[in-house]
Amino acid sequence: MAKAFSAKQYFKKIYAPDLIVELYKRHNIVALFEITEQTPRKNAVGIFTDFYSSLSPEEKILVDEDLALVASVSTQYAPSLCINLLKKKGIPHEVTQIECTSDHDKTMYYYLFHKDIFDEMFFFHDFYTSKGYMRYEAKKVDLEAASFATAELTKEFTRIVNKDENQTECSVNHNVLENILYVTAQFSSGKEIVTEQDKETLTMRPVTKKKEEKIHIAYLPEDEEVLIKYTGGNYEKLIFLDTFLRIVCKSGYEAKEESYSLTSFSRDDFDLVKTNKGVPLMTWKVKGVSISFGQDKAKKKIKFTIPSSMHESGMTPLLTTLRDIGIEKAYKEASIDSVTLGMTFVNKDKPEKSIPLNVTVSRSKSSLCSLFIYDRYARNLLKEAGIDNGFVEAVKKEKDNMEKKWEM
Repeated sequence: MAKAFSAKQYFKKIYAPDLIVELYKRHNIVALFEITEQTPRKNAVGIFTDFYSSLSPEEKILVDEDLALVASVSTQYAPSLCINLLKKKGIPHEVTQIECTSDHDKTMYYYLFHKDIFDEMFFFHDFYTSKGYMRYEAKKVDLEAASFATAELTKEFTRIVNKDENQTECSVNHNVLENILYVTAQFSSGKEIVTEQDKETLTMRPVTKKKEEKIHIAYLPEDEEVLIKYTGGNYEKLIFLDTFLRIVCKSGYEAKEESYSLTSFSRDDFDLVKTNKGVPLMTWKVKGVSISFGQDKAKKKIKFTIPSSMHESGMTPLLTTLRDIGIEKAYKEASIDSVTLGMTFVNKDKPEKSIPLNVTVSRSKSSLCSLFIYDRYARNLLKEAGIDNGFVEAVKKEKDNMEKKWEM
């Protein structure tokens, strides 16, 4: 169950009192706060909360609508999305009227002074807060042509979900930002029967509910890849993926998958710094390893987290741990199934600060998502080091088992 909105909790994250004054002004409420840089945070929050408590119920409803809306997207992604949208529209994007020091401040600022872009911002923000994307190879095509093809994509998605007379509603939306095509598709039908507990009798009974599924697709032509997340099954996801690739990229699903080589992590002298070409990497180290011994049913797996101090880097924490527990030789003979790395990058917006990033890589996938700039930095490092080998042919039976039920 979603938590109820708390104005007090939100006020704890706002450092610019003028933002709250401006918000109240939009609702014809005069608010004057005696808050300076020397005012303790606890006192400032108390002043915000006391004034909020003095509002009439009608005024609170109006203010809460704005506060709850902005709070729902006050993340590290919102300010940069607002900036990119304003740049796209040719509108000055600098924060000039009120000094803002946090992402929450900046999000509120853009909401107050550029509210007209927020519907679009919500659309993109949903992609950045969604998890579980899978990455696939995609042919490079012109973004304008790709965007134009979404009209045909909508028709084909609608046909697929209604192929078995499901009477399913299909809603497809798309937008382009920073050389990426974003597509969402939502499907709703009344065909799903679920069992629920009756609140009064506490007995279980069948209930017909509208079944809803949603797809997120991000197409990155410069990287020649597409990211997809689907709330339904994997088989259906591949059908929608193939349809997108055929219509938008003029290619199709070729049953290729990500491939990674982890053998570098069995070398004592391996160092990502040696292969770094222009990526603002500060430090890196191995934080965890999964290895396996033996074959088939006799295979044994070991997964361990590696302790290290803040001063250790690279392979040092792993090598020290292997020696301490006496399995250095066995590790060299084992098969490395996955590796977790801790990386630190220079903050591109505030060079005096750093950005930490944890990365887990197996032989067939990684935890990285190309939508995020620091994930992209990490991907470049893995490519330069010969760890990320790009896309290779998947197991043949996966493609053979796809009966392409979308074809007539």
